[in-house]
Amino acid sequence: MIVWINGPFGVGKTTLTKELCRRDPKARAFDPERIGWVLQRTVGRLRHGDYQDLPAWRSAIITAAAWQARGADPLIVPMTVLRGPILREIFGGLRGRGHEVRHLLLDVSAPVLIERVENDDDDGPQAWRLDQLGTYLTARHDLRRVDAVLDTDDLEAAEVADEAEAIIAGWRA
Repeated sequence: MIVWINGPFGVGKTTLTKELCRRDPKARAFDPERIGWVLQRTVGRLRHGDYQDLPAWRSAIITAAAWQARGADPLIVPMTVLRGPILREIFGGLRGRGHEVRHLLLDVSAPVLIERVENDDDDGPQAWRLDQLGTYLTARHDLRRVDAVLDTDDLEAAEVADEAEAIIAGWRA
């Protein structure tokens, strides 16, 4: 099973992924951003913009995730994808290769996300994360129509992991 963890930038996808992999020795993480970084440094020099717009990125994600999913149960993919057509293309490609794909949205209200990003100890791009909030809020309605939504406003990281673990266990049953 491939579990795609989606949500706004700064919601805790990477933290959750690390915790789920720590708890379950069969789980493995796959980070599609690494492929995006490579493409931005090569193709991106010729064509500026979001690497998710590149067909090469989407194709590479499908191939790499399908390969990484072998032997993982589950393969956990923490990646913000806010556009439905891109999600459908990736999920369809993975399902076409015989993989069960589940989509877990980590949701959060705007005030709580702003607080989390501003208090994040990570040296990451806080201003950029906050700039992306409007895009998430626009996509939020459609994204909430996925396999599962985990509202994280009132949860600590360990509680989010507990809830996500229970959701994944339910999918396995």
